[in-house]
Amino acid sequence: MEKTSAESQFEAYRRSLLDEITRLATCIQIYIRLHEHRGDRLAALNTAPEFFTTVLGALLTTIVLWTDKLFCRKSEHGLEHFLAFIKTNIATLDIAELKRRKGYSDDHWMLQGRESITSQTIKSDRRRLQQLKVLPAIRLRRNKFHAHFDKEYFFDKGRLATDAPLRIPDLEELISVATEVVNRYSTAYDGVYFRTTTMNATDIDELLDIVHEALRQADQR
Repeated sequence: MEKTSAESQFEAYRRSLLDEITRLATCIQIYIRLHEHRGDRLAALNTAPEFFTTVLGALLTTIVLWTDKLFCRKSEHGLEHFLAFIKTNIATLDIAELKRRKGYSDDHWMLQGRESITSQTIKSDRRRLQQLKVLPAIRLRRNKFHAHFDKEYFFDKGRLATDAPLRIPDLEELISVATEVVNRYSTAYDGVYFRTTTMNATDIDELLDIVHEALRQADQR
């Protein structure tokens, strides 16, 4: 069955947006794991302190910039723009279109209890995105330090932690909400549900475990 222009655009938008959400999720997961390992693998981290300090700094900058690109209202292809695209092409996500697209029978389980996507659905998702707790801190960090140097923070970088704190639960919420929003429209389109967690984020655990074990054996000699 030949796809309409709106269908092709939706699939391309979904694929690219999920790629970027997964990129952000990976950076956040590794950033969190490195911070957590300061409690149980500090000696291993201190075998290459400059390297791990640089990695943490690079991850933080990526987190700030990618969050802003994905969640900023003015971002050209972020989540807000995606919702605007959905609103313009809302007929593409009609339940009848899902039925036609997948060839489902009237009693197919995927259609049971399914609610239609409405303008209120889109408005609710937009409001939820805008109300994420960490976004004001992300915007301040992006505008005042990571994308541009503001003298107030350039000469007193420690103020960022006070004026724009980044709590781990709030960073994790970014990914869960973004994934939930995209999946709402993905499942309405063709029933496909995506996960944005990455298996490779735990590679850092294995690396630090190897260094930890080597240090332990060295101490026993």
